[in-house]
Amino acid sequence: MSGRPLTASLILSETPIVEMVELAREFEAHGFERIWLGEAWREPVVPITAIGLGTRRIGVGTAVSQIFPVNPVVVAQQAAQLQEVCGGRFALGLGLGAGFVVERWFGVDPSRPLRRAREFIEIVRGVLRSPEEGPFSYDGELLRTRKYKLPFTAEPVDLKINLAAVGPKMQELAGELGDGIVIGSLHSDQYMAATRERLAAGAARSGRDPEEIDIWFSLTCCVDPDPEVARRQARRSLVYVAQYAHYQRVYESEGYGEIVEKIAELVREREMDAAEKLVSDEMVEHFCLAGTPDECRAQLSRFEYGGATPILNLIPFRASEEEVVESLRLAATLAD
Repeated sequence: MSGRPLTASLILSETPIVEMVELAREFEAHGFERIWLGEAWREPVVPITAIGLGTRRIGVGTAVSQIFPVNPVVVAQQAAQLQEVCGGRFALGLGLGAGFVVERWFGVDPSRPLRRAREFIEIVRGVLRSPEEGPFSYDGELLRTRKYKLPFTAEPVDLKINLAAVGPKMQELAGELGDGIVIGSLHSDQYMAATRERLAAGAARSGRDPEEIDIWFSLTCCVDPDPEVARRQARRSLVYVAQYAHYQRVYESEGYGEIVEKIAELVREREMDAAEKLVSDEMVEHFCLAGTPDECRAQLSRFEYGGATPILNLIPFRASEEEVVESLRLAATLAD
């Protein structure tokens, strides 16, 4: 097994849960540290329950669950029960979600994200401690609860809470309140250094050691026996993230601002093939794992980032879910 911890994210919508469990078992057999479920096209609690019951060693977690459409007391209940089902292997990841998705799908106003994230985490932590400390009350600016105590456990529930954060203020909040941070799909040494500075600033506010904060980063991983097929999948993934303002800024900071501006314009015009052709091999090499299993295994050394742990993932964008699942199966062998 590889000496480096590896984790993977199952961002799947059509794949039956029983097949997701089988895929998680493959990652477990190859020595992966954790499987993450993102709240993208399906909610994560049910598949995580199935994976937790269907595996024995591998950690499981959300990366991430959205905080706008749900209540923090209910999330604390779910987290406590998932920790029980998974035998202590569960980690809770919370995040904002894209604003337009929050409004369109859930009919929720995504305003004041920093304040909501702070209050949400504080309530979840308070509820998880309530079996020991007694009924928990909280009166925030946005969220509140009165005298709630977890009824199904006599002990406080100990689990890690990670916060998805890409902006400076949210990253500082992760340093202040989170056990870890989950950051998005584009990275560089410069971006990681800035992230660590923000985590340290937040940690200082609560008297914490920033070195104790876990850093998890999504890493686009496209694996195929045909390296050109893998690179094509990677190009499509880089087109997908070019739609989002944060990633456009990361692209710009790495010297790809002009070309990504053109890619984003083509995406708005639904000219996907033309947008894909603008993604250079240099961009694929800079931001992704892409190639055969042996090639991707060798490429992992480019993404060390001082002990941060990668979350290998592939979004099914202009690729069938069968192709994505097969890429994930091959990605499981990267820990060998």
